[in-house]
Amino acid sequence: MNAMTARGLSLALVVAVWTLISEMAKVNLSLWAVVVALGCFLAAGGGLQGLQKTVAGTVSGVVWALIAYTVITALGRQPVFQALVYGAAIFMMVLQAQLPILSYTAGAVGGAGVAIGLRVVNLQGGIRVAIALALGAVLGFGAEYLTGLLKPKRV
Repeated sequence: MNAMTARGLSLALVVAVWTLISEMAKVNLSLWAVVVALGCFLAAGGGLQGLQKTVAGTVSGVVWALIAYTVITALGRQPVFQALVYGAAIFMMVLQAQLPILSYTAGAVGGAGVAIGLRVVNLQGGIRVAIALALGAVLGFGAEYLTGLLKPKRV
């Protein structure tokens, strides 16, 4: 089997299995957050480094989204303040890239987008989203391992 087919099958398998498990067990984690993080893992280049960058980046985005929500609420939820605070949060996500573990800005923005899209407004919701994002990265890592098993071995 060629590499692209092996990769496609392994990704399809981990998403299908996770969807089945989460639906049957009524796991309270957003499926699309898992899929977004899976995509971030792939975009980060995969491997252990991709896993680390994806988890750190996406979770940092959730933190920035929570901070932004808190500040916006404290300022009275005015549209102008909301725009400025979200802009500042994105700016901070770019600045944090000076730290190697937080250098995956796309992951941070993706994590923030998921948190904002799911309307995370408290720490409990943030933790739930962070777990879903970390799980998506881990599933990507697992799919990568499966891809290696499915590809033909060269002798």
